[in-house]
Amino acid sequence: MADQEFEITTKLGIRAAQAKDAENLQLYCFADSSLEEVTNQLKDDLKDKKNVYRVVAEASGHAIGNVRVKRSQLDDEVGEISQLAVSPPFRAFGVADKLIEATEQIAQENGINLLQIEISQSEAPIIEAYKKWGFAERPVVTLEKLLNTSNPEESEETPSEPPAEEQPEASTDEPAQKELL
Repeated sequence: MADQEFEITTKLGIRAAQAKDAENLQLYCFADSSLEEVTNQLKDDLKDKKNVYRVVAEASGHAIGNVRVKRSQLDDEVGEISQLAVSPPFRAFGVADKLIEATEQIAQENGINLLQIEISQSEAPIIEAYKKWGFAERPVVTLEKLLNTSNPEESEETPSEPPAEEQPEASTDEPAQKELL
């Protein structure tokens, strides 16, 4: 049989997410999550219409892309982008570009004037994509402290007092002073 080539065309639609999209989103975008997890989060987002906006890209009746914007709890005019995902076969067709454009429009229509996303510095290709879409890096310092999770009995130990012969004698002329740290 000789090699054959076919041209396939489909229309891409961008629309608000619906509860029925959960199965396709799990299959095409969030394969690492269970269908139950995707369904529950989507339902929760759809209930909070004032603060959460979910947009899907649809091809031939299947949700093949997704983006989520949540209004910041600290500032009503700030939207936090998350869950931008596009099924791998559709990435070359600019689906993410269309999802970001739709997100910007929805944000403006709902009083959000600033979109932001937190991305690890190790995600260089993703950072470059957002820069291409007009996002700018902002200097941010992340501080963290790893708390000791050792055995609680060990941390309850208190240092013993020095033997009596090593303790300084209190002067009878001056009141004893305590050192403050």
